[in-house]
Amino acid sequence: MKIFKKPFVFIPITIMIIVLIWQIDFSTPGPIVKEAEQHVGVAYEEGGSFPEQGFDSSGFVQYVFNEVQGFMLPRTLEQQIEQGEEIRREDIQEGDVVFFSKDGEDVSHSAIYMGDDRLIHPTASNGVEVTRFEESGYWSDNFVEARRITEPPDIAEDNDIVAGAHEYLGVPYEFGGETPEAFDCSGFIQHVFEEVSDIYLPRTTDQQWETGEEVDLEDIEPGDVLFFSDTYREGISHNGIYIGGGQFIHASRTQEVTTSYVSADYWQEKFTGVKRFSDLKISSDSPIVTEAARYIGEIPYQRGGTTREGFDTAGFVEYVFEETEGIELPRYADEQWEEGEHVDREDLIPGDIVFLEADYLNPAIYAGNEQVVHVTPEDGVTVTNIEASNYWGPKYYGAKRITSG
Repeated sequence: MKIFKKPFVFIPITIMIIVLIWQIDFSTPGPIVKEAEQHVGVAYEEGGSFPEQGFDSSGFVQYVFNEVQGFMLPRTLEQQIEQGEEIRREDIQEGDVVFFSKDGEDVSHSAIYMGDDRLIHPTASNGVEVTRFEESGYWSDNFVEARRITEPPDIAEDNDIVAGAHEYLGVPYEFGGETPEAFDCSGFIQHVFEEVSDIYLPRTTDQQWETGEEVDLEDIEPGDVLFFSDTYREGISHNGIYIGGGQFIHASRTQEVTTSYVSADYWQEKFTGVKRFSDLKISSDSPIVTEAARYIGEIPYQRGGTTREGFDTAGFVEYVFEETEGIELPRYADEQWEEGEHVDREDLIPGDIVFLEADYLNPAIYAGNEQVVHVTPEDGVTVTNIEASNYWGPKYYGAKRITSG
């Protein structure tokens, strides 16, 4: 006789199998978690930002996001916690960054949430490891905030200097470079400020440091310039433009025009100060200065030149005064020195004539802020900051004020 097994015997077993399958997480980890998992076991290293040297928590988060998202987060916990969107504790998802504090005030640690109550992060005892979050009394009690970071840190794109500098991202580095074909650091700074704001800075980092207004780091604004010392040589040797979000843009000797974080250990160690150059624009109050500035970079030096075909030093000053004031100055510098009223250096105003003595007297038109517009054989009509210039600064001879009255 054929025996039929009752089908209800198999129903509970089938249901149990389905339930078990449902309980197994077959989901593929997202790219952030997948990248983070590759570094399980990497040693903990205070200040570490790369697998080869080990990681601390903020260095680990920075590295993973750069590898996956293609943008750099700030290096410090204090800046990372300002990025992205704050997420409620109950809404934390895979790939979010979770922050902790030992004292309930200052953030002291970060981790990447993996889902299923798991965190991946470097710990001092075990290096990069996976731990529980809510089930762990320690991590649960020390939680302070979670952030979802999907976009790069904001930069001040509405700032003219920042926007102008960003156009040159990727331009190669070349020592001595000062054109969009290739830049060195100070050549990049000089070019951007002149092109965007008609601010004429000296050519070298140490001379640029001697100009402008010094600003405390906590008061830095987009468009300010950061200076660093003892990079490839002793003394002030590198600079870059602050663009917001804790970043600056610079012509890097090891790369190209790129962005970096001020908070990086290397730049913190080399940091010297911040300068603001916004007040260094050529004065527009003096018709003499306005006329002189028209020819900056446009008219070459020409021995004996007195026209816009080319100028020598005295010929340039003679031409500008006649064009703007109808004043006929003598042809040569030593004769021009005999004209007008003597002016002390501290009393200079735009439009005065400054005399610089090299092998012979060189007249120049004072443009304010220790800057003069003058002619040199190398550059033609150019701008020099005589306070910052190692060559022209010591050659200051005197100044005259010449008026039509």
